[in-house]
Amino acid sequence: MTMWHPSLDREGPRYLAIADAIERDVRLGSLASGARLPTHRELADTLGVTVGTVTRGYGEAARRGLLRGETGRGTYVGGEPGQPFLCHREDELPGVVDLSMTLPLETLSPNLAVTLRDVAADPDCQRLLEYYPSCGRRADRQAGADWLRRYGLDVGVETVSVTVGGQNALAVVLSAMFRPGDVLAVEGITYPLVKTLARRFHLRLVPVEQDRLGMLPEALDEACRAQPVRGVYLMPGCQNPTAARMPEYRRHELAGVARRRDMTIIEDDAYGLVAGPGPAPLAALAPERTFFIASLSKAVAGGLRVAYLASPEPQVRGVERAISDMVWMTPPLMAEVARRWIDDGTADRTLAAKRAEAARRCSMTRDMLSGLDISLQNTGYFAWLRLPEPWTSGDFTRVAGESGVLVTPDEAFVVGRGSLPHAVRLSVSGAADADRLRHALGVIREIIHEQRSVK
Repeated sequence: MTMWHPSLDREGPRYLAIADAIERDVRLGSLASGARLPTHRELADTLGVTVGTVTRGYGEAARRGLLRGETGRGTYVGGEPGQPFLCHREDELPGVVDLSMTLPLETLSPNLAVTLRDVAADPDCQRLLEYYPSCGRRADRQAGADWLRRYGLDVGVETVSVTVGGQNALAVVLSAMFRPGDVLAVEGITYPLVKTLARRFHLRLVPVEQDRLGMLPEALDEACRAQPVRGVYLMPGCQNPTAARMPEYRRHELAGVARRRDMTIIEDDAYGLVAGPGPAPLAALAPERTFFIASLSKAVAGGLRVAYLASPEPQVRGVERAISDMVWMTPPLMAEVARRWIDDGTADRTLAAKRAEAARRCSMTRDMLSGLDISLQNTGYFAWLRLPEPWTSGDFTRVAGESGVLVTPDEAFVVGRGSLPHAVRLSVSGAADADRLRHALGVIREIIHEQRSVK
């Protein structure tokens, strides 16, 4: 439960002041989507108001779409855990630097206008308005196979499907390979969308112990002894949010556990290319059971909602059916833009530029937060900051938000009811430019070193 202590600055009815405080703190990021609020009695005691006043305040906030209640569990901030409740940009929040979202350095994205002019000049461009096979046109799938070679994967074009981004690819695999009630093993601190999709598909998540290199193979094996685990979700290229990159020996060990236990592996490599060359992916070590997701959104452009999904050959038809059931197909125009950028080298040049900028930002982050317990890659989009005493992630997120810096608290990533690690994710790619990042890091350093009191 979030330790939320709002200040009620609004004149007038106290219940409206409570609702306004919720709205303000959601907007600032002090209250993350999915965070559990204090009980009515606890907040009433904290604020010195009646339980009825808190009930009316929560009710008003729910009416505004800010809160949701779960019978027997409490009151939660609306939206999916770990996802931004309000989509905002820095120009909409003057004086605020948003390090809560892993934006892919959008000022370095390719020139779309040039590509669209080229597409429009193609005599066959009208065909992009037609229906195509759910897995994509062959030319698009070939571009996907070519792109996957950047990860060290050599796969046949017939095993590649074009999806509407990495989130869609993950949903497709869960739909194709899992049934309600199945168990999916995940790291105890993991990508929040996995929690969202598990609820949607009625899957049971089992958190598995991890260290600074990722999931522990022996812990995964132990989880399999305790219950029938159907599959495992991993991000070995660069784990979100901890920025861990899994070494080669650990990947071999996990692939071995998956084989012995006959598990499906979902390998999500959203950030691996940005982090730079790494060991062979799990899909190369256990291709018969691994679904590999390679999204272009982080490497090339956030709005380019295209990802390539490499599947074990016997499962391709099931994947095709799942894509058809969800979206029928990836919009051909979007897939065409992706294909052209891969074929003409635009995607590689963009990736190189973004890696160079990410390297500068990561170096700045290391320098400015030296002496703190922080994990990040040399070229990455985010860092995992483990907070010193006496900070909790909730208190730190609130104080940082009040100081104009938005971060994401650990509770957005924790699976189940495990203890919180008292950490926050800092998206170094989220700031509009290096100067704003430098300012935000200075604020964070000052907050920690001065140990600003929590209200």
